[in-house]
Amino acid sequence: MAGSFGGVRGHIDRAGFMSSGGLMRFLAILAVVMAFAVRAAAAPPLAGELVQAALYAESGGAAPGETLWVDAHLTVAPGWHVYWKNPGDSGLPTEIDWDLPAGFSVGAIAWPVPERFQLGPIANYGYSGGVDLLVPISVPSGGVPSGGGPAYLAATVKYLVCQEICIPGAARLALDLPAGDGSPDPAQAARFAAARARLPIAAPFTARFVDEPHDLRLIVPASVIEGIERAAIGFFPDADNAIDQSAAPRIERHGDAVALVLAKSASPNAAVPATLDGVLALRGADGGTHGYRISAERAVAGAAAASGSIAWWQTLVFAFVGGLILNLMPCVFPILSLKVLSFARAEPARRHHHGAAYALGVVLSFAVLGGLLLALRAGGSAAGWGFQLQSPVVVALLAYLMLAMGLNLSGVAEFGMGFAGIGGRLAGREGVAGAFFTGVLATVVATPCTAPFMGAALGAALVAPAWLALAIFVTLGAGLAAPLAAASLVPGLGRLLPHPGRWMATLKQLLAFPLYGTVAWLTWVLIQEVGPDGSLMALFGLVLVGFAVWVHGRTRFATVGARRAGSGLALAGLAGAAVLAATLSPAAGPAPSAQSSLAYEAFTPARLAALKAEHRPVFVNLTAAWCLTCIVNERATLDRAAVRDAFAAHHVAALKGDWTRQDPDIAGFLRSFGRSGVPLYLLYDKGGAATVLPQILTEAEIIDAVGKL
Repeated sequence: MAGSFGGVRGHIDRAGFMSSGGLMRFLAILAVVMAFAVRAAAAPPLAGELVQAALYAESGGAAPGETLWVDAHLTVAPGWHVYWKNPGDSGLPTEIDWDLPAGFSVGAIAWPVPERFQLGPIANYGYSGGVDLLVPISVPSGGVPSGGGPAYLAATVKYLVCQEICIPGAARLALDLPAGDGSPDPAQAARFAAARARLPIAAPFTARFVDEPHDLRLIVPASVIEGIERAAIGFFPDADNAIDQSAAPRIERHGDAVALVLAKSASPNAAVPATLDGVLALRGADGGTHGYRISAERAVAGAAAASGSIAWWQTLVFAFVGGLILNLMPCVFPILSLKVLSFARAEPARRHHHGAAYALGVVLSFAVLGGLLLALRAGGSAAGWGFQLQSPVVVALLAYLMLAMGLNLSGVAEFGMGFAGIGGRLAGREGVAGAFFTGVLATVVATPCTAPFMGAALGAALVAPAWLALAIFVTLGAGLAAPLAAASLVPGLGRLLPHPGRWMATLKQLLAFPLYGTVAWLTWVLIQEVGPDGSLMALFGLVLVGFAVWVHGRTRFATVGARRAGSGLALAGLAGAAVLAATLSPAAGPAPSAQSSLAYEAFTPARLAALKAEHRPVFVNLTAAWCLTCIVNERATLDRAAVRDAFAAHHVAALKGDWTRQDPDIAGFLRSFGRSGVPLYLLYDKGGAATVLPQILTEAEIIDAVGKL
């Protein structure tokens, strides 16, 4: 108050007179001071005047062996509030002490989503206006007391009601409940329905938190706020020793993730928990509230990268190394083999042109693919790395292209620049244009594979600012392009390439067979996506592509009229194949899972949560039919008898999530671990803590990880 009166004194001039404006301000401040003085001198209101309590039962009678729900309803006077189970910086939680007949037992209070009250440097969690505290009561198998009279249920509700001052209070409540069949009381149906609507539900998504030097960064999928106009997000922790509750949380949107930045508590006794448990509350412009009960685990390295807790340059290093390793993946081998053959055929003086064109094709393709992926994710699509292979149309067209390239290498036809423009160049013929489009094709076929270091880099790209995200994709492309580009641009490395000779014709035909193998694999992927019946049209499309290539090969050196007729037939065949591909659509339901020696259950977040609640170790395998890395890991490692025996010995439950077709649950789960694509392998211990396993698995690594459980 001294400061306030000091301000008034500033309006008194040196002669001791007060201006009219200063007089009015002085009188206003004096009135406020007098009001506070009168209020302080007056007796505080009684708690019973501020809180009215009542007890209601959902059923008109107690059914033997059933659960009876009761509602302890508190009506709170305007401007006052009572407290949640975690009251925040001050206050006391509302408690209920029960006096029940013999054999009856009571469960925990089902707490509605609370509100946040800020008073200066203090923040509290509780309820204003009123609150319904639902409590389950188990009725014994013998029902109500044997005397035949009603069961007497008594409760003492203890609360602290606060405004500027806090007043403790208590209310004694009772119900006489006769025997019955447990059917709901129609008179109470609306009350209990409204009360349950205010309860938080189990989160259908996975949350993670990152422990930073001064903050805890709670990360959830951005999809949780979709459809909520001007959504405001709050978090109410079950325990109050880790977070500075007086500091308002900050909300950051990163692509398809939302981060709630919570300041750490400055208390010396504060400790970061293993899981951040509490209620995530979403409030929209219409005042509606959605509450989710979450148990956020500490983020591992990949998710930490996605949240920005590693330096941007480290993410770029991961991206470049991941792109380098991608050259060793089986997805890329057939295309790189063609390019090496092309380099060997080219004149040494022109190899650097090929290398630069190839690198440009790879880098530009990664930039376009990354931009398209980010645009889809910003629009709410559950897209990730390899997203284009979730489209049956793309898979079918890629199979057609690989078949045409293989037939070209086998000598059925030699494509010139006149046939589909770039077809021959894609098949590995000499020329700068061919080198460029080989880089484009290498990028497209690289997406089924995920190399080490790529997971963290791609996960970071999908939550980073747009400029950094595109830089990550470009750096991935630079890593993929680097070896062949270096071989063509560095004279010493270029001399290591073999000299041209007759062996090249044999090798060219031999390289057709990896492409035919790719066609077989893509056809299998297509069957997983559209089902056996739906794939028939795509198989006929392959026949039409083969026909088009054969016709072109038979007529390309014929007379002008025959060439024109052959070109027309070939184009008709290709057009027919394209039309058949356009008719493909994903089959309903999940994709059929391949047989495995592990007894997998279908992955869902709910099933994972249930197994963790049972304190059972869990192995999670997120895979897809189009992911070659996933298939190799399954066949070479996970299907081994030693791995199966290790899982059985430690009672490890196995969950498999198939992302061959789009699945928003799997997409959200991947994002929560800072990943944008499969594979993702997780091993949960009995305490529910997750270990992220490498993307390239070995039998020894799996057995060792399971043994540490």
